Amino acid sequence: MSVLFRVELYVKDIERSLKFYQDIIGLELYGRNERSGRFNYDCFSLLIASESILEDVHFFNSKAKSDVKGNGFELIIVVDELEKVYQRCLDSNYPIEVDVEKYLWDMRGFKITDPDGYFLRITSK
Repeated sequence: MSVLFRVELYVKDIERSLKFYQDIIGLELYGRNERSGRFNYDCFSLLIASESILEDVHFFNSKAKSDVKGNGFELIIVVDELEKVYQRCLDSNYPIEVDVEKYLWDMRGFKITDPDGYFLRITSK
């Protein structure tokens, strides 16, 4: 059985968010249009879409309305070179929520929020 996971994040500024995931995190942009972009890796796709495409009656604009994006959600991104991503954050003066730490399961990682406030754990393989 083949499985593909996709996560879609709705963002205020599509250009700022695509730039963040490309230039800071180091993901490769697979495709885009004026209101969305997609990053693919193996069996996973991260979709970034402008929140302007959401209708007023959409769940995120009615029942799940919040000033903090992704409340209760942590996106874990596994990267080949953790130190390079961490250094790009530092070089860009991007705020780090939790510095690099070693986890009990023999991995390392650090935590940041993206431009819209989605909580990200950047971790090693």
